[in-house]
Amino acid sequence: MTPKVSIIIPVYNCEKYISKCLESVLSQTYLNIEIVIINDGSTDNTEKIINNYKEKDNRIMYYYQANRGPSEARNKGILNSTSEYLIFIDSDDTVDQKYVELLINEMVNSKSDLVCCGYKDISEYGIVEYTDFNIENSMSLQSVTDMVCKGTGGVLWSKIFKKEIILKHSLKMDKRIFMCEDLVFVLQYVSQCKSFSAINDYLYHYNRLNQNSISSNISIDYVQNFIHVWKAIEKIVISVNKDRQKTSELIGKRIQEVMITLIEEQSRDIRELGMKNASYKVGEILEIPYIKAYKGDFSTDNYLYKPYIFFMKVKFIKISIIYGIYLSKLRSLKKNLKKRK
Repeated sequence: MTPKVSIIIPVYNCEKYISKCLESVLSQTYLNIEIVIINDGSTDNTEKIINNYKEKDNRIMYYYQANRGPSEARNKGILNSTSEYLIFIDSDDTVDQKYVELLINEMVNSKSDLVCCGYKDISEYGIVEYTDFNIENSMSLQSVTDMVCKGTGGVLWSKIFKKEIILKHSLKMDKRIFMCEDLVFVLQYVSQCKSFSAINDYLYHYNRLNQNSISSNISIDYVQNFIHVWKAIEKIVISVNKDRQKTSELIGKRIQEVMITLIEEQSRDIRELGMKNASYKVGEILEIPYIKAYKGDFSTDNYLYKPYIFFMKVKFIKISIIYGIYLSKLRSLKKNLKKRK
């Protein structure tokens, strides 16, 4: 008998794309699934659309809660799921028809505690295939922990989990964290696993066309959220590899990525923010003690990002933003040239 798989989808005001998501889930080649949808207090037509699908397919389980955030929604999805295997999908994404089939088959055949796959990154720049898990290398606990901490390896999608492990170790999404809460959860889960596997197929379709930037409105509280996440990562990773130096390097890279993203967002929205406000905001965040302690170790092999690193280290914040404006225009030009071809 084929094992049942629960697909957990938190939704919030996603009337524009929830239909595509559900169509891709309901057309799976693997039929023994339940779709657990948690509506996190949507105020648009999301509920109406879901109910239309629910009337046509009894595999859909629908729950509503007052707006409490994606962490609480996913926790509710886990508790209300009835199968031993869990998959998470974001409401604005879609999946390949064989997404569930290939993941569950690999998990059962390899007897792994976690199975991952590749994904297609869909953005205004086109479609690019990625994988965060190199199956040619060792899939040991330490190597998987490292992979999870890089790129998008720490997201919930493109993976299949065992509910037994989640319940046994009382794992939950932390509702206090409003960014990267999935990374902390995945790391906690990985630290309790004994075996891992990955398939070299790009089965998840990560849609970045619907994303709205929030970094231009970044605040100290927003950054403190990241610091809370980084401290949690530090604790988990050290428990796995016992290597404080390596863990410090990993955290430094995460902080560096966030700071470069912040500068690029300020550069892109410079007309709205103004140079004075944008540079003050970046400078203020770079002076937060936790971030300042890592700033001296920032480094990169990406020649486009090397100027950012230099400007941050010598506190040339305005120049870093000007460079970001230049880089943004260069990328826009490249995108327009691609469209003409």
